[in-house]
Amino acid sequence: MDPNEPIESADSTPESTTNKPQVPPIPTDGTPKKKYVRAVGPNLKKLLYVVFALLALLGANSGYLASIIAMQWYTGETFENFFYFCMFLGHVALGLLLIVPFIVFGVIHMRNAAGRRNRRAVNVGYALFAVSVAVLISGLLLVRAGGFDLKAPTVRSTVYWIHVACPLVAGWLYWLHRLAGPRIKWKVGISYGTVVGATIVGMV
Repeated sequence: MDPNEPIESADSTPESTTNKPQVPPIPTDGTPKKKYVRAVGPNLKKLLYVVFALLALLGANSGYLASIIAMQWYTGETFENFFYFCMFLGHVALGLLLIVPFIVFGVIHMRNAAGRRNRRAVNVGYALFAVSVAVLISGLLLVRAGGFDLKAPTVRSTVYWIHVACPLVAGWLYWLHRLAGPRIKWKVGISYGTVVGATIVGMV
């Protein structure tokens, strides 16, 4: 034995063994690994953009209608002109266009997120969807079409205030829902609010 040759200890491990990548153990129960599904995938995100675009237009439209109603209540004068009725018809049209994409997005999104561990975000999402559906249903009930008309003053007034209040509740629930998700783009929201506010002032 060469005295200059290094002596390996008994517990030493060959270099080829230490550098070998560790292979994760293969499940022995035969259960396939569950595929991760995003709550909002690429295709669903496109539909979400459509929903956001319609909501943005509805928000500006609703702001104008609300400002006219508030001015009439405060001054006792009537400001409902031809442009107001065009905006009202636009409100109905945008609401009808929103129904299908919103329901489709909501159902798929809830299905994808049903098994998430963050139950608070999931439950708030359920509440947000329910309140949003209440907005859509109350809006449909307020439309006079095809011989349907809520003529009872108490019933119509109740449905109207549900339609007015629920969007505010939905906005609050959306904020809570997004706290558990991607960061809210406040700059976009502030820019949108500024443009909408200036537009409403110009129209009024």
